[in-house]
Amino acid sequence: MKQYPSTDLKQNLGDVLAAASQQPVFITRHNKPRYVLMSIEAYEARFANDSRRAYAAKDAPAEHVEMLEEYAARGSGD
Repeated sequence: MKQYPSTDLKQNLGDVLAAASQQPVFITRHNKPRYVLMSIEAYEARFANDSRRAYAAKDAPAEHVEMLEEYAARGSGD
């Protein structure tokens, strides 16, 4: 997998996007992989069957909100 330092993204954006259209690429910070950039097609192929979802608080299902409220009511001492 190719990797690019985050500090070089601005100067090499075209190269990074071209590489990400072929395969996922690492974006590094302080010489450590921190992010992955990939095409939407690669993302959808990889995660299409993933049942996990992220919601904005205002859009969360009621049962999720209730679960979080119960957790908050118990406090962080669990």
